[in-house]
Amino acid sequence: VDHKSPHLCVMLQFEWAIQQKFTRGDTGVFGMAGSGTWARETIMPWQGAVKIDDDIPFPVASLVGCAVMTGVGAAINTAKVTPGSSVVVFGCGGVGISVIQGARIAGAATIVAVDMVDSKLETAKTFGATHAVKPEELDDLKGELTGGDGFDYAFEAIGLPVTMRAAFDAVRRGGTAVVVGVGKMDQMVEFNAFEIFFAEKVFMGSYYGSTDVRSDFHRLLRLYRAGKLDLEGMITAEMDISGVNDALTAMKSGEVVRQVLTF
Repeated sequence: VDHKSPHLCVMLQFEWAIQQKFTRGDTGVFGMAGSGTWARETIMPWQGAVKIDDDIPFPVASLVGCAVMTGVGAAINTAKVTPGSSVVVFGCGGVGISVIQGARIAGAATIVAVDMVDSKLETAKTFGATHAVKPEELDDLKGELTGGDGFDYAFEAIGLPVTMRAAFDAVRRGGTAVVVGVGKMDQMVEFNAFEIFFAEKVFMGSYYGSTDVRSDFHRLLRLYRAGKLDLEGMITAEMDISGVNDALTAMKSGEVVRQVLTF
């Protein structure tokens, strides 16, 4: 049955991912999402191959395939952020920054970035956040901006139960909280039975930004060409593949938005 949501196709998500095509000795080597990166060549299904035009730099195109597609798509496709609305984003890494850009493109009037790292909050402002605060400052800002009612939309781009719950609490009655971050299967988020009924909030997930790669990849590149989607600004550093361990260390420390490895 065609439900017009190719990103939710279980076969596309998992069939190729669980078939380990490479080995190291007798041990199977798992490729991220069934394709993997950090290689000059890879094997993938035709649905995952997107031809880009010559005027698109490869470093820019490389960002679109994951973080940008996920974050911008969460705002535009999943939540369908409306012009003039208010948005709060938990987590200002590459995905969170992409959510902020998606909300800006959609016309949100207020975009609040929440993170624990000062440098990330400053970065969020350069991509469209109208306000940037640490978690403990959010309640006061919510009161100031919404009269305590809450935001229209909240996005969780970290993957932790505590921030998923915080996203739910941050939206107004009838608001929408979207989980973009990937949590663990043994982690639980708790709600009481009454608040689910009474608040009439929408609490939903966003898998890969609810996107169709075959059309949305080029749509995002058109936004880039039009100057509405800043991709080059998201690249904190480019380095040779030999520096991959340094890149991972920088990523874990929160020093960067996105890094590009070259061969």
